Amino acid sequence: MKGTKTAVIAICLAAGFAFTASADSQPESADALGAEYQKLLQMVKEKKKPVQTIDGTLGIAGRPGIGPKDAEVILVEFGDFQCSFCRRHLLGVAQQIRAKLVATNRVRYVFLDFPLEVKHPLAVQAAAAARCAEEQGKYWEMRNALYTNQKALHELFLVEHAKSAGLDEVAFAGCLESGRHGAAIRQDQAIGKSLGIKGTPTFFLGINHGDQITLVRKIQGTQPYEVFEREILRAGKIAQQHRIQERISYSGS
Repeated sequence: MKGTKTAVIAICLAAGFAFTASADSQPESADALGAEYQKLLQMVKEKKKPVQTIDGTLGIAGRPGIGPKDAEVILVEFGDFQCSFCRRHLLGVAQQIRAKLVATNRVRYVFLDFPLEVKHPLAVQAAAAARCAEEQGKYWEMRNALYTNQKALHELFLVEHAKSAGLDEVAFAGCLESGRHGAAIRQDQAIGKSLGIKGTPTFFLGINHGDQITLVRKIQGTQPYEVFEREILRAGKIAQQHRIQERISYSGS
C-alpha cells in the first residue's frame, strides 16, 4: 500500500509540474495531461494486482515438490522459512491446496527457495535442512516442521526437527554439515530476482513441459484458497488448449 501511495504522489507531482509549465502556452493540453495521468495510474494499479498474467519459462528440474510429475499445471512457490506470511500460507491455504488440488491430480506443487538473508539470517540454513530432508523423501514433513517451529530455526534445533519429521538423524546431520545444497539455494535466489520477486511468498503457475514450465500467472503474497483454485483451474484450461494446438500442429506436419 505504501508503494502505491508513493507512486501515485509521484505521478500527481509530475503531472502537476507538466501542466504548470505548459498552461500559459498550450492550455488545450490539459485533457492530454489528464489522460496521461489516468494511464500512469492504471499502470500502477496493474502492477499491484495480486494476480497477473505473465509469459516466459521457468526451469524446475530437481526442485522438491508434491503431486504427480505429469500434472498439466505446476504451481511454484518461492518462499523463505523465516517469513511469517509464508508460515501463514503453509499452515492454512497450502494444506487445502494439497488436499483438494494436489491429491486430485489437478496440480503439482513445486518449491524454490528465496531466503531474504538481511531480514532472516537463519532462512538459508533452514532451506538446506529441507533439501536434506528431500534426500530422504521427507521434504513436505520437514517443511511443516520448520514452519510450525519457526521461532526455533537455529542450527541447534534442526536435528530435533528432522527427528520429528521421521528422518535418519545421522544422515541428515551429515548432509547439513556438508553444505552441498548451498549452490542450488543461491541459484533459486538468482532465478527469483530475474523474475522480479521482491518479497515472499510469491507464486507462479505454468504449463508442464517436463523440466520447465511455460508461465501463465503470477500470484503475489498470501491469498485465499479460492484465488489459487480459480487460477489453477484456469491454467488447466489453458493447458488443454495448448495440447489441442500441439496435436493439430503435429497432425498437419
